[in-house]
Amino acid sequence: MTGYLYHCELALLELARRSWRDPTVEVRMELLDDIEFLDPDKTPRELLQAKHREAAGALSETGKDFWRSVASWIDALKRLSDPADAATPILRLVSTQSAPPGTFFQYLSDGPDRDETKALERMEETADDADGPVTTAEDRELFMLLAPARRQQLVRAITVNDAAPLMSDRDSSLAKELGITPSDHAQAPPRRDQGVVVRHGGQTAGTPEPPAHARLRQRPGTHVPT
Repeated sequence: MTGYLYHCELALLELARRSWRDPTVEVRMELLDDIEFLDPDKTPRELLQAKHREAAGALSETGKDFWRSVASWIDALKRLSDPADAATPILRLVSTQSAPPGTFFQYLSDGPDRDETKALERMEETADDADGPVTTAEDRELFMLLAPARRQQLVRAITVNDAAPLMSDRDSSLAKELGITPSDHAQAPPRRDQGVVVRHGGQTAGTPEPPAHARLRQRPGTHVPT
């Protein structure tokens, strides 16, 4: 349950941030990926996997969080008819755990350490290890079954955002992006069950209106499609 709530909260936060730059952006959940951001023609521009772990720790190169994400992306791209390199959506992993130095997670970051060649080499080495954990064997094999050019295309599309805030730490960021300001008499952060509307598997789910003490300054284009 915590994981799904984290997906909803992250989707709302990302939508609010993006709508400042692009009021046409739309979000969809639990169809091709945990969270998807769509172009006006409904083509996915980004597929996002969100991994929430309460315990602090490091991402593992042989861990299920990453390799199941890779398998999910391979399946999603097949459902999109294996788009050409230029049309491949961004494939983003957001994790509350941290990326150790020298791992492919570091080389897949969106910062100055990004190195897609090193990332591909590390991923192929890890995926092809016969002594790797059984829990990710099928997913790693699926990656290695791709043609070399497809593996390279996949890696170029992946971005890893590590050390993301825990769900309990996102309230202030969400309130800021949505323009929710507590009154002088109530300084409590907005509850996570306030006014969230998301699409889930093609259906719309809503939650109660915000309480009177929170004021929402709405901006044109800040919406989740129904």
